[in-house]
Amino acid sequence: MADNESLSFTGLTDDQAQELHSVYMSGLYLFTTIALIAHLAVFIWRPWF
Repeated sequence: MADNESLSFTGLTDDQAQELHSVYMSGLYLFTTIALIAHLAVFIWRPWF
């Protein structure tokens, strides 16, 4: 395990933080894509303006 000097205030090493960030961003992109498709589908079905 890494010594305490290489840990940030979150307790993650730099490599762990970068991996967590990449997983988070992948999830964010997936969520955004699904939300955009859902909004487009609803707009095609029943336009709101």
